[in-house]
Amino acid sequence: MREMRPRHIVLFIASCLVLLGAICTAYEFARPVFGDLRWKPISTFIPLDTIHSADSVPQQPIRRPRPEPVVWLNDSSELLAEVEAEEKVEAEKATPETKVVPDTLPAVKPSAGALDAFIAGLQEAGTRQVRVVHYGDSQIEEDRITATIRRQLQALYGGGGPGILPLYQTIPTRTVRQSLTVNGKTASMKTAPQRYLVYGPKSQQRDSNNYGPMGQVALMDTLLKAGTDNLVMRVEPNGKLTSANHFNQVRLLKTAGVEVNARSGNILSLPEGSSECTLEFTGQGEVYGVSLETETGVIVDNIPMRGGSGNVFTKISEAQLRQFFRETNTRLIILQFGGNVMPWADTPERVRGYANSMRRQIRYLQACAPNASILFVGPSDMTTVIEGEKTTYPMLPQMDRQLAKMAASEGIAYWSLYEAMGGWNSMQAWNEKGLAATDGVHFSQRGADKAGGLLWQWLEKKIGQK
Repeated sequence: MREMRPRHIVLFIASCLVLLGAICTAYEFARPVFGDLRWKPISTFIPLDTIHSADSVPQQPIRRPRPEPVVWLNDSSELLAEVEAEEKVEAEKATPETKVVPDTLPAVKPSAGALDAFIAGLQEAGTRQVRVVHYGDSQIEEDRITATIRRQLQALYGGGGPGILPLYQTIPTRTVRQSLTVNGKTASMKTAPQRYLVYGPKSQQRDSNNYGPMGQVALMDTLLKAGTDNLVMRVEPNGKLTSANHFNQVRLLKTAGVEVNARSGNILSLPEGSSECTLEFTGQGEVYGVSLETETGVIVDNIPMRGGSGNVFTKISEAQLRQFFRETNTRLIILQFGGNVMPWADTPERVRGYANSMRRQIRYLQACAPNASILFVGPSDMTTVIEGEKTTYPMLPQMDRQLAKMAASEGIAYWSLYEAMGGWNSMQAWNEKGLAATDGVHFSQRGADKAGGLLWQWLEKKIGQK
């Protein structure tokens, strides 16, 4: 075999570069014939002032919005049919919309008094429990963002505990360490009680709408028979102690056939300032969650729905939601959704359709929790790739405004995480500072802390205005 010399390697690399340059150049001329292909034109690598004459005015390269291939997550496939039906209705009365230009959409006037119920509830925190329920997609997993809001509210108004937890925790949180054992052995997805999710794929959903406030239920009808099996849930602090690690009672969301620590009631008292507990489950029935909390002060629940779009609340029993929100004095419901539909919401009609689908969810929650304020947190900035370049999803600013418009019309509060981050392409800037993951969608832990801090600054200001 002929020996490969350095000059041969150099010639090979140079040949490859020439070939690639020729392909990119040919692409410029072939586009009218073959359409858009998925590589950068050579002009994107050359400064604009070098490809225009001195007498011409430099023009920005044309960027045609092109969404990434759609990957449906969990409930999004059902959202497609729902939104397309709403699109037909909206299209009949909608006026043509101009192309979305970053940061030029009109601001939406927020609804006055949208947080009044929550602010009034906080005044009662010294004598009774005041609850905040934070629903969201994967951006709030691991108690991210929620933990910051909880810590700040409990520091000002008292209260403790991490709030509601599932019987079997599939995604660890940074607040508590939770374990489940069956007959002394650590439970797995196969050995733990059967779990159903309202926001999961069809195979994980049940025929009944009894999912409880977490949108999930663990069935103990086949695992624990006549007390012959032993199921133990253990919760203890994870990392540095905060107010979330001090509680004095356990609220059990379950059916009557299930006993915990040999008791049938739904409230278990613990020593003041407890930071850990062990719960032994016996009997048969359904468990919708376990809440570690205090009798007074603010309790903040973190309820992530991975892959969810937020259009599932109407599938949860109204009676169950009403009971939970009433008994726990829920005064604020935070909804943080929208990111999971961005790969698909590539037209103004689809953006409006999603906003209208969330309108129905909000009205349902308002009926279930008439004494609570509702705060919608819009999607963060998200990065996609168009013609080889990273950029914000083209319709994301429109989604942010449409959700704000919907929130104002329904009398609820709205906070734009997108604008708080810095707007167009801010996720890339956050990534450069170590505040975002490389996927262009999620925050790093530092980024989640910052996002939570920005939300708290806004919320604290609103509370202080009253």
